[in-house]
Amino acid sequence: MRRFGSRLIASGIGSLTEVTADDCDAFLWAPTRRNAPPSLHTVHLRRTALHDLFAVLADLEPSFSDPSSRLDLPPRSGNQARPLTDGEMHLVRTAALGRSHQANRAIAAVSLAEATATTGEIACIRWSSVDLDAGSVNLPGADPVQARRGTLSSWGMASLRRIADDRIPTDDDWVVPRRAEYGDAHSAQAAMSNLLSKVLSAGGLSGPGIRPSSIRLWAGAHVLGTDGVEAAASALGIRSLDATRRALSRDGTS
Repeated sequence: MRRFGSRLIASGIGSLTEVTADDCDAFLWAPTRRNAPPSLHTVHLRRTALHDLFAVLADLEPSFSDPSSRLDLPPRSGNQARPLTDGEMHLVRTAALGRSHQANRAIAAVSLAEATATTGEIACIRWSSVDLDAGSVNLPGADPVQARRGTLSSWGMASLRRIADDRIPTDDDWVVPRRAEYGDAHSAQAAMSNLLSKVLSAGGLSGPGIRPSSIRLWAGAHVLGTDGVEAAASALGIRSLDATRRALSRDGTS
């Protein structure tokens, strides 16, 4: 942030409100102190610093729009998750429904993932957070994902309603039951990730870009297609619009 400020002063820019996307782009790709081209990792770190800086300014000036959010960067690696297609989501649902052991646990996890919940959030959601009448679920967020209200798919809403009718849970019950050994948040998150990975595998889905997060990205891609990138970013709990575009790209690029 200090280096960016020094660069602005040298350019005759006296206020952050005067910064343009071009100013941000020039800083992201500026040579390092050794006069070498910056690595992609460094470029991403610089952009993160700008996001944090402009987030503070946005708190002070609500009308301010982060100029760095409109910049697209290549992904850090080619191994990022991609959204599932509608056909692949059908296979996921079929695999969850067809489980011979604890099928409701898998169905509930997929239902929450379809509402854009991360595996860490899935592990934390109790029935008190679910509103089946409204078809929504309160998602707690976990840095860097922001808390938000997720929308259940019609399949997810019907599935959770059936599970609730069968189990008659209390508000304090986990939507996806957690075993005693999953006491801490990290272990519980890993368990949910493993559960969704097994569902994906059972559906015959594997290979580059297929991850548990591919389910929530499927939901984000639908929001992107109907309401645009800002709505998709809000649904996924992602602050950056370009990060949202990259996450929802099926080929790993913006």
